[in-house]
Amino acid sequence: LEDLQDAFDFCYKVHYRPGEDRNRDPEYIQELQALQAKLQNLDRQRREVLAQMQQLLGRSETLQELLQEELGAWRLQQQRVCLGGPGDPNLRLLETWFTELGQGLFQLQQLLRVLNDLRQKVTYERDPLVAEMPLLEQRLREQLTHLLRSAFVVEQQPSTPNAAKRPLVLRTASKFSARARLLVRLHDRNHRMEARIHIDRCDPR
Repeated sequence: LEDLQDAFDFCYKVHYRPGEDRNRDPEYIQELQALQAKLQNLDRQRREVLAQMQQLLGRSETLQELLQEELGAWRLQQQRVCLGGPGDPNLRLLETWFTELGQGLFQLQQLLRVLNDLRQKVTYERDPLVAEMPLLEQRLREQLTHLLRSAFVVEQQPSTPNAAKRPLVLRTASKFSARARLLVRLHDRNHRMEARIHIDRCDPR
């Protein structure tokens, strides 16, 4: 896209002379036709890239739905283990899936930034980047927000040592431990993240 855009921009600055009356010059007409062909090719490629990104976002939505199902199954298994039941609530596989999806979405975010830079350099009437980019950015932002929120889980819940004799009860003024975990491993330190933990209080009435 960048190469096509640079080629079009160069030809436009060299050959297009709107103030000159050269409509009967066959060489000038041929140059304008070549310029129009370059613009049509650039427009077609931009639309194709945007369509591919829409398709990728659709696939990532489907994958997120599957991950939510797997995460729900993990939570049920974790509850049984907390109460002394059998199971191994290991998060390694889920973390791999969440991380791969997160990295893909962050890459799409970077591509959108590059497309926006290209649009700032060259735009034209009915430019698909002008019309479709805001919706794509919003859709991607919503997916990233949903993914990161759901990827923040309580990995280690308070557990009872002997589930056969008494249920799991948290008493006032008693100590317990819990451990939270983000299932998306962020290798790029440029992604700043802040987490706030709230503990719900139960009304004794």
